[in-house]
Amino acid sequence: MSDDILALSRALVFAAEAHRNQRRKGAAQEPYVNHLIEVMDLVGQSTGGRDRDLMIAGLLHDTIEDAGVSVETLAGLFGARVARIVSENTDDMSLSKPERKRSRIAAMPGKPAESRAVKIADVISNLRSLVVSAPAGWDVERKLGYLRSCRELVEAGRGANPRLEELFEQTAASAERAILNDAPLVVDGRKEAVRHLEVEIGQDVHHVYLPNTGRRWLTGADIQKLAQEAAVFFPAITISEAHALIDGDLRKVLLARIRTDDSDAVVAFGQRLCRAFGQAFVGVEVGGRYIRVYADDTE
Repeated sequence: MSDDILALSRALVFAAEAHRNQRRKGAAQEPYVNHLIEVMDLVGQSTGGRDRDLMIAGLLHDTIEDAGVSVETLAGLFGARVARIVSENTDDMSLSKPERKRSRIAAMPGKPAESRAVKIADVISNLRSLVVSAPAGWDVERKLGYLRSCRELVEAGRGANPRLEELFEQTAASAERAILNDAPLVVDGRKEAVRHLEVEIGQDVHHVYLPNTGRRWLTGADIQKLAQEAAVFFPAITISEAHALIDGDLRKVLLARIRTDDSDAVVAFGQRLCRAFGQAFVGVEVGGRYIRVYADDTE
C-alpha cells in the first residue's frame, strides 16, 4: 500500500510540474491540475481504488497532448501500461477540430476497456467544468452541442466501466437541466453554482492583450493588422506597444483599449485575434477583472 501511495504522489508532482502554467478555459480559470486530479479520482472511485496504474493514467492523460511529454518518458517513469493508456487517449493535433472529433469517436470502440474508462472519466470532468465554468462566449446552443458530442463519444465506448457510464448518464442529465434552466449542476449530490465572469459594463474601458505567444518581434504591420481586425467590431480603439513578462519570458506585446457596452463583441474580437495572429490565447481585462479568451475549446 505504501508503494501505491508513493507512486501516486510521484505522479501528482509530475503532473503539477508538466501542467504548471496551464489553466482551464472557463470563466473561473481554474488550475488545469484540478481537472487531472478529478479524472484520477473518478477512475479511483470506479475501481474501488484497486488499480493504481489506471489512476495514474487518469492523472497523466493529457501529458502527451498538452505538455509535450513523450511516450518513452512516461514508460520510463510510470511503466509501459500507463504510457500506453495515455497514448491511447491522445488526439492527433495535426488534424482539424472536426477531424479530431470524428477520429476520437471512430477509435473509441476499438480501444481497451481501461483506456475507454479513462476517456469517460475525462468526459465527465470536462462536462462538469463546461456547465459550472464555461469558456467566454459559449451560448446555450454551443453547450448543448458539446453535450451531444459527449454522449456520442461515451455511447461509442460502452462496456468499459458500468459505474463510470452510470455516472456519466447522471452527469449528462443534470448538465442538460442546468444548461436549459440556468440552474446549479448536481455533482456527487451537491449543487454547484455556475461561475460566470461577473463584469459590470457601463462604458468601461476594456483592455485586450495580444500576448505574442510566438515570441517574435512585432512590427508596425502587426499594429495595422490589429487595427483592421478591431474595425470589424468597433468604431475606435487605442493601440499601444508594451513589454510583458509572461511565464518568465520577457516579450513585446500589443495592448488595445476599447470603450464599449458590448462585452460579447470584446470576447468575439479576442477570439478573432487568436485566429488572425495564431495566438494560444488573448487576455481581456475590464473593471480590474481578467480572463483569457481562446479561439478553440478544451476537450
